[in-house]
Amino acid sequence: MVNRQRTKISSEWMFYKGSVQSANERDFNDKDWQSVNLPHDYSIEGPPNQENYSWGGYLPKGPGWYRKYLPSMPDDGRRVYLEFEGVFKNCTVWVNGTKVYSHPWGYTGFVIDITNFLCHDGKPEVISVFIDVANTKFVHDPGNEGWWYEGCGIYRNVWLISTNAVHIDKWGTFVTTPEVDKSHALANAKTTLRNDTDSEQHVTLQTALIDPDGSKIATISSDCVIPAGSKIDVEQSADIDNPTLWSVNNPVLYCAESKVIVSGEVVDTYTTEFGIRWFEFTSDRGFFLNGEHMQLRGMDIHADCGGLGMALPDRVNYKTIEIMKQMGCNFLRSSHHDAAPSLMEACDRLGMLVWAETRYLEEAKTPVPALTDLIHRNRNHPSIICWGLANTAGSEDDTLTNALKVLNDVAHKQDPTRPTAFGCEGNTDANANGFAFVTDIMGYNGGGMGIDDRDHQLYPDRKMLISEFSSGHGTRGVYEEIPSGTLNKLVLGDGRVVESNSRYISIYKLCERFEKEWTHIAERPWLAGGAMWSGIEYYGETVGWPIITSQFGVLDICRFPKDTYYYFLQEWTKEPMVHVFPHWTWPGKEGQEIDVWGYTNCESVRLSLNGNLISEMQRKPLTHIEWKVPYEPGVLIAEGIVDGKVACSQEIRTAGEPAQIHVSADRTSISADGMDVSFVTISIYDRDGNFVPTADNLIDIQITGPGRLIGLSSGDPRSHEDPKGSSAKTFNGLLLAIVQSTGEPGAISVTATSDRQEPGRIVVTAEP
Repeated sequence: MVNRQRTKISSEWMFYKGSVQSANERDFNDKDWQSVNLPHDYSIEGPPNQENYSWGGYLPKGPGWYRKYLPSMPDDGRRVYLEFEGVFKNCTVWVNGTKVYSHPWGYTGFVIDITNFLCHDGKPEVISVFIDVANTKFVHDPGNEGWWYEGCGIYRNVWLISTNAVHIDKWGTFVTTPEVDKSHALANAKTTLRNDTDSEQHVTLQTALIDPDGSKIATISSDCVIPAGSKIDVEQSADIDNPTLWSVNNPVLYCAESKVIVSGEVVDTYTTEFGIRWFEFTSDRGFFLNGEHMQLRGMDIHADCGGLGMALPDRVNYKTIEIMKQMGCNFLRSSHHDAAPSLMEACDRLGMLVWAETRYLEEAKTPVPALTDLIHRNRNHPSIICWGLANTAGSEDDTLTNALKVLNDVAHKQDPTRPTAFGCEGNTDANANGFAFVTDIMGYNGGGMGIDDRDHQLYPDRKMLISEFSSGHGTRGVYEEIPSGTLNKLVLGDGRVVESNSRYISIYKLCERFEKEWTHIAERPWLAGGAMWSGIEYYGETVGWPIITSQFGVLDICRFPKDTYYYFLQEWTKEPMVHVFPHWTWPGKEGQEIDVWGYTNCESVRLSLNGNLISEMQRKPLTHIEWKVPYEPGVLIAEGIVDGKVACSQEIRTAGEPAQIHVSADRTSISADGMDVSFVTISIYDRDGNFVPTADNLIDIQITGPGRLIGLSSGDPRSHEDPKGSSAKTFNGLLLAIVQSTGEPGAISVTATSDRQEPGRIVVTAEP
């Protein structure tokens, strides 16, 4: 009999940008099409155009075709499925010329049974996918689901799954721990078994629970009968003594290994990772995990990355969570979409709490199947602490309130173990229309919008957090506003038209906004915490042409930190740190006062210039230290002081002309699986080894060995350079090159060159 096989099919898809007749046919000639690897986003390839949708980053949309050739499969009674993690959007799938499925949504995953459409004739089985996306200038057109950059294409992984005709259904297990404390847990496993034969099947379901050390701690067996062509649910329970609890600081996972046995033979094996923990939102003291109070400190994030658009290899999602952890975050809101499976996996494995959100509220968009799939695909993740159902305050009538009630009932039915939530915008009065009283938790966007204090007084039993705070703009390495002088008319998501000047925005303004709104949260213990809007800059939602990114975020679109990032190191981390800014290269400003700001978690900071003490300033919780320093070239030194001693320091030197290229990598060893990536940073230095903070050198990237360059980005909000090319300018001294293994082991050499600068080089090893 056939056991389960699950294979990622990411390489060698044929792609055509545009519409073409008969591309769904099995024998269609696609030899002139482009060969691409998944994940793939063809919108990011651009180029940006002012005629395109402004809040989508002026990047083009449009239809596209994909075709994939699979080896001919034996006709041995197995069931064959395709699992798409995400396609944007309005996709239709054909198998060997026959239409098998259409999926309207851009963020939810889906699984298709293609068994009856396979030919088994020795020739390749052909999968064809058409994406019907309009190129649009407006948010409400069919090409968009949100008012930000969303990409186009098969932008997440695709899997080929084959099973026995008797097997566990898609996303077919749900492991819960309805009773849990530090000494005992009761684990319940609900498993959906499917019988796709034409006869009744007598089946044994055997489920083994495996602890984080890999030891089998319990085995439960259940005998059952599945009628022909049907499916049934089987519930099993086991006690776990002295469980190891999942937490953000100890993200340990258990595993349920389920085996389906027919006539003494194992015909299907299905593993489900889960965590043992309990949590609680309260109306007066905030959030508790495993009985311990925890302030939620987090980010709202979209799903793109500089140079890649929406097509993120799994490792990029892990990178995002790693950076969040380093910053002191413990909470992520997937705004406003069903997040990638690899992002959810990273949150489980690295320790990050999650507000998992659906994009679909209005009943006109038939949101119930989308929400059901969101929950079924993600319900075993211990990181998820609520289901986010909306990002609005509803409507003046009861239309959206009724829609929210439908989704709220669905969420509670599909997963009674987690609360529901929504992010309240300021578009109407959510109390007056009843919207605020539907879900278990209410999130306030806009830093509370000035109404969270009022609502806490009016509704003291309401469980509350700030689902979006700050919404401030700032450009990495920019310390004064730099307008372009171009006046832009922007159509907002709610239809309003506003005017804006395209500009780089000062980091000082971003810092002020974050400081003000995080202080608001920190001073109110009844708030469970907050998520900043946004944690990471993203494509779209711009201040106007030619800017193509949002300029939100404490990290730029490349994940390079802005100075604001260090405010949260000050507030959320304990390892001694000090950070002062701006840079100290200001030719022509000699003698002029420079505003120097500082963040530290030490007791005080000593600031010196060229060996002369300026002053020692005491740390200011929830805000920054500030000096006015007359500029003279040289060395600015900040020392963090604890108990009268230097605990940490930072040195900033005036830079000369660009002379050297430094190349570094977040990992110099990656997997030779054709999917793993390394983030390679190119930095510009002068001849004395000082970083040049204003450098805009044109850099050429050469790759040799078993690697390829899949994305190039400087983080410049105004850059229209090809992210899939091999050259780009640095922005304020930095450039990111994302390098991926090709599938063979060996040394990948990454060389960066530029006119009149010494080249830089690094070797990344692709390991078997």
